Amino acid sequence: MGNSRGVRGWRLTALAAIAWGLFTITVLHIISSHDPIYDTLSSYTITDRGEGMLGASVLSVAVGSLAVLGALVAGGVPMTFSTKALLMLWALGLAVAAVFPASYPQSPNPISGDIHLYSCLIAFASLPGAAITLLEPLRGTAERVFVVRWLKFGLAAVGLFAVSFLFVRLDEAGVPPFHALTEVLPVGATQRLTLIANVALLLVLLRIAVRTETARAAVLVTSAPRP
Repeated sequence: MGNSRGVRGWRLTALAAIAWGLFTITVLHIISSHDPIYDTLSSYTITDRGEGMLGASVLSVAVGSLAVLGALVAGGVPMTFSTKALLMLWALGLAVAAVFPASYPQSPNPISGDIHLYSCLIAFASLPGAAITLLEPLRGTAERVFVVRWLKFGLAAVGLFAVSFLFVRLDEAGVPPFHALTEVLPVGATQRLTLIANVALLLVLLRIAVRTETARAAVLVTSAPRP
């Protein structure tokens, strides 16, 4: 019963924090004049309306991610140290990216921009990495199927985002052919697809925590000595 309440508490915290983060960033997209197809999320730190909302949204998702880790631990999901470390790196990367905004010509800050860039790289690599480390401990379980399904989606989204980001950088460097490619594979769209994939993966991990705890509780009930 104690574990069940623990998982429930972590689950509610995770859902509330992630939902609030998504709500905030959705409102920001509505009120800001940025183009969600071609502008990265980082560019929303400099906006005509909704300043500060991006950082608050990302921090909220980071808190929700830590709550997902808490639910996995409370639910008894088999995890290695690497899984826990990568989930914490994902949350830490988000938090650091929220605190240190990207650097733009309108508001140049190269040091903050570099910190933001590398923390985002760490975050985007860490969550899929955490899911990969769960595959072996979950081998032979129904939960593994959910992880594999959404991990494939997440890796595909991250790959598209990486390619589109490279196109933008090469376009900024003045390489002519890549300007057309930034139109074909817009970085804003691929980054938002990656965000959706990451949130979906977090929700899958949360579901695994609940299902694992429920299964453990059922085993305890059936194995308990009858009077």
